[in-house]
Amino acid sequence: MSATGPNPNRSNPNRQTVLTFYGGNNLPVNAMPQARIDLLTTPFSSYESSLRSDMNRIFAGRNFDFDRDVQALYLYRWGHSMVYPKPGWPFSAPIVNGGQVTRVPSARFYARQQVGRISFGAQDVESSPANESAIGAGLRTSGEVLPLL
Repeated sequence: MSATGPNPNRSNPNRQTVLTFYGGNNLPVNAMPQARIDLLTTPFSSYESSLRSDMNRIFAGRNFDFDRDVQALYLYRWGHSMVYPKPGWPFSAPIVNGGQVTRVPSARFYARQQVGRISFGAQDVESSPANESAIGAGLRTSGEVLPLL
């Protein structure tokens, strides 16, 4: 079903299809800065070559031909399509000592601290990339800057 009703092309095996591939990052937190640099500086041709190899492997034996069957590639190097938090982010791991649990502020707590007259309001310093976090950031930040006006 499409938004406008039944799609007569749905059972056509030759219809165009949009596929989305995610590249997860399971590196440790201390490797993240270099991972960001790699993400932004890797040539498009490397991503295309990797995707070509993966799709040829996945669709092996299905008469798949990358050059014939793929019409376009769109690369989004940085986005918020999938939350993949590392341990301790966005919530730091608690410290357990002698059976007592101490909650520790996470890195995002420090990243959003006001510096002089500069406030940081974005979903990324609240918890997760979501509309609710963006709204919360706006409310918090407006409370910080209003007294400065």
